[in-house]
Amino acid sequence: MYRVILIDDEPLILTGIASLICWEDYDCAIVGKATNGQTAIDLILETKPDIVITDIRMPVMNGLEVIEACKERNLEFAFICLTNLEDFQLAKQALHLGAIDYLVKLDLKPQELIQALDRAKEHCSRMESHHNKELYNLLLEDNKKQLEHNYFSQLILNPPETDFPVNLEIAASYPCAYLILFQMKPEEILFGQTENYDFPFISSQLQDVVSGIGARYFSGHAILEPQKDTRLMVVCPKAESGNEKSLADFCAKVNMALSTYFALTALFGISLKKTDLSQLPQAFAEARSALDHCYYNSASRVTFYRDHGTCPGQAEEREFNINFLKKSMSAAVQENDSQALRKIFQELTELFAQYKPNKPQALSACINIYAYLRDQLQNDIAESAEFPYSINIAEQLARLGSLDDILVWLDSFREKVCALLADRRERRSDKLVYLAKRYIHDHYKEKLTLSDIANYLKISSGHLSSTFSRYMNQTVSDYIAEVKIEQAKELIESGQYLIYEIADQLGFESAYYFSKVFKKVTGMSPKSYKYQQSLKRSDSPKGDLSDEQKSDSSDD
Repeated sequence: MYRVILIDDEPLILTGIASLICWEDYDCAIVGKATNGQTAIDLILETKPDIVITDIRMPVMNGLEVIEACKERNLEFAFICLTNLEDFQLAKQALHLGAIDYLVKLDLKPQELIQALDRAKEHCSRMESHHNKELYNLLLEDNKKQLEHNYFSQLILNPPETDFPVNLEIAASYPCAYLILFQMKPEEILFGQTENYDFPFISSQLQDVVSGIGARYFSGHAILEPQKDTRLMVVCPKAESGNEKSLADFCAKVNMALSTYFALTALFGISLKKTDLSQLPQAFAEARSALDHCYYNSASRVTFYRDHGTCPGQAEEREFNINFLKKSMSAAVQENDSQALRKIFQELTELFAQYKPNKPQALSACINIYAYLRDQLQNDIAESAEFPYSINIAEQLARLGSLDDILVWLDSFREKVCALLADRRERRSDKLVYLAKRYIHDHYKEKLTLSDIANYLKISSGHLSSTFSRYMNQTVSDYIAEVKIEQAKELIESGQYLIYEIADQLGFESAYYFSKVFKKVTGMSPKSYKYQQSLKRSDSPKGDLSDEQKSDSSDD
């Protein structure tokens, strides 16, 4: 049943046309009537008719303007014009716009209307056939793309152990082929940032954008997804283009689109040209190698596979261990010393620049440092979203494409921790600990007690003891002993003082008590420590400490 709308500013004309024939007998139904142009447009948008019969001459908006307005909105239907005898020029314009027929209202007879409807229905059938053909072609194209996608996925990402049969139809579309591997990452790198995009969610938009750009540069292309933030393209440049230039231009256009629509950027690795599709697995290895080269040279966002030699850090699997920095990091955290921590991170950055660790090593080092500092700060951050679990940080780091990106992330992480240390230093409880430690360092030569420090801070001994233990994981007495023994070690190493003189300088009651505390802190007596240091200075093999060890019992 064909849906029909009648438009005329004269209600009698509308009634007359509606009653001129039995519309159902001709497989038609009137679904609406309008008496002015704007109402007509609204009615057409609402009812989506197959046939529109409209008067040409109407006030405000005539019939031709209605048709033009509908065409601008991509509304498709067959239309018939109603005219008066003097409207011949307007009727000619209507035919130019695509009118099926024009009918003179005063002389309109049923047969003329029926013949015009037949022509309109034929036009509708042709439009439907055209749409079906377009749909069929689109389905064929989609099917071809899906076949290519499946073929290349199996050939490149899951290569069979035996020879893979060549698809002659696909091979004909790709007389030569390059592989473009590109990894996307956020434009701005910040520690702990929550991504404002979701790769699975934007996948179809990404596909459309990249595919649209690819159609301008390549006679054939297929897009694969090895990982959620990585795309692999099989491309065949157009015959008339300079291959490498068109490939580089394509990558630049993709990066511009990524930045504009998704706030992303990418690094690109491109293989050598292959004239046989069976060589694509090798091309994949070449594209990965080129992309790996970008890891060390992020200034070059597009890298073609060349004989560019071994990338820094790849010649040998050198160990990259940063654990020796942990002790000084821990001290900086305990002291809430953000300046000291900045210096340690500067040393870490210099190590990265000097040794150029490969990506797995660099990521492992970053996660190691993060997990260690997070553990050190656990009383302050608890379940804070600003310091997520290490597995979430590992996912964020994996999205970074270059060594430079990782160093930017480290800088951002450093600033976050330093800000936390500065904040801790100002908080009351932690400030008490800081002031207590500073007092101990300023008065370590005296006979210090918990009461002395509490009186100086004007708080109770119990409050100082519980606060200090909670933040330092040790008692005030143990901390005093550690500070005194560290000074004692320096005095022993100087060789200028006897044991009892050192004990007196550091406020110990006796040499005997000093030796007990020294052995508790270091695991050896002062004499054994002195002998050990003398061996180090002489750079001689470790000898038998039996003589010194015999003296331990007298020290104890």
